[in-house]
Amino acid sequence: SSVYDGLSELMDSDNPQCALLKGVTGSGKTTVFLKLINKAVEQGKTAIMLVPEISLTPQMVRNFTDLFGSLVAVIHSNLSLGQRMDEYKRIEKGDAKIVIGTRSAVFAPLDNIGIIVIDEEGEHTYKSEKSPRYHARSIAKQRCFYHNALLLLASATPSLESAYFASCGRYKLFEMKKRY
Repeated sequence: SSVYDGLSELMDSDNPQCALLKGVTGSGKTTVFLKLINKAVEQGKTAIMLVPEISLTPQMVRNFTDLFGSLVAVIHSNLSLGQRMDEYKRIEKGDAKIVIGTRSAVFAPLDNIGIIVIDEEGEHTYKSEKSPRYHARSIAKQRCFYHNALLLLASATPSLESAYFASCGRYKLFEMKKRY
């Protein structure tokens, strides 16, 4: 699709890039995410896919593991400390190239990041109210800057900040208006 082509081009620029993908539910956003993440992996890079607490369903995870198998690590708040350590070790060893999870997954010890996707980026669950206070979007931005990666913010209802940056051209705007 033209959306994929445009985002793929941004990934190839070797500069940090930020894009906003506005798309209604069912418009095929997930397919675009999977293709871009696949591209990163084929380039020998890694990827992070952040989803709000409520969206991290077994179905969502299965979308990724069906395609990428054991290259996927899953990080969320319901993991025990031991489970989290196991996933972190797999990531650090380079066995897992793709991290999918809720906001804390943004800290995953990945090297050579190619893309970070934040789905439903307007959701308040990306903001940690507990200490240390952080916003997953800010951390993701810094990591993409450091790795010359693409930060892809996706939502049917973007945050005010992202909508503003897209309107004045600081973020590239892509839209998927039709249901898939």
